[in-house]
Amino acid sequence: MSENNIHAYGQLCSLFYDATEKYASEQEVNFFASYIDEHPGRVLEAMSGSGRLQIPLMQRGCIVDGVDISPAMLARCRQRCSSLGLEPTLYQESLENLSLPYKYSTVIIAFGSLQLIADHDLVLKALKNLHTHMLACGNLLIDIFVPDITIDDHSVSTVRLDEHRMIRLKRRHIFDEHKKIVNTFSLFELIVDGVVLQQENELIEMVWRCDKQWKELLLKAGFEVIRIYDETFKKSEPSRVIHARAAVKK
Repeated sequence: MSENNIHAYGQLCSLFYDATEKYASEQEVNFFASYIDEHPGRVLEAMSGSGRLQIPLMQRGCIVDGVDISPAMLARCRQRCSSLGLEPTLYQESLENLSLPYKYSTVIIAFGSLQLIADHDLVLKALKNLHTHMLACGNLLIDIFVPDITIDDHSVSTVRLDEHRMIRLKRRHIFDEHKKIVNTFSLFELIVDGVVLQQENELIEMVWRCDKQWKELLLKAGFEVIRIYDETFKKSEPSRVIHARAAVKK
């Protein structure tokens, strides 16, 4: 997540998404792992959340660090890793103010997460920071998508955690097609034996950009766009993955 979505991705949100999204599909894991195998070295998953992709890559033997600004998501990732006998390297930082001790051969931003940085200058700053943390000619892989603006403005969904607990999610979307921004208001409710015991409000702003805009941003940040792939990682809408390469500084 990003600093401009600070009221997001709390404890109930992390539990909800762990229960509904669990881990990345084998197809998604294989896609990103193919780049890691091609360009061996340390990997960074930026905006890594609770380990949806990081953990399966670690289970394959990849050295994958995670960085995210949400303490709840990172805590959940540690819990999940502990139950699997894994020891993750995690950092609580935003990409807009990134300062890590390593250089990476591959950087991954999965699940449309970079689109949470709606401001042009901030996303450019984030990309420049990532370039600073990459080895020369390293691979940057960004999963992007265009939201379905025809979906219902309001929705309610539930997920059961165990025989006593469930989380109900009430969600409302407001689309601005001109600015290409969607604001999503969410209310997460923890229900135990039919009684609401905890609530968590969330407001997320997400932007979608055209290919030309992404290419211009990446070029200004020091990257060369190699290819944009059409993939089907998400259940809700197709993904597009930008493959960019960190240019050598002259």
